[in-house]
Amino acid sequence: MKKAWSVILAIVFGAILLGAVCIGVGYITGADISRITAVIEGSPVHAYVQMLIQYWNEAVTTATDYASTIHLF
Repeated sequence: MKKAWSVILAIVFGAILLGAVCIGVGYITGADISRITAVIEGSPVHAYVQMLIQYWNEAVTTATDYASTIHLF
């Protein structure tokens, strides 16, 4: 199982490195940053991540509101 995780982490690291290289080449060739951000923000993954962040914030707010109403001592 340890070897499987090392392979998975190597693939993830390689994908991140490849993405960074692509963005760097885009900057070097004169790409506009607004085009890069438009592609990232237009992806369904970005929308899903934003939805998860919103749900997480709501859950934390609800939990802290509930915890503030409980007086343990």
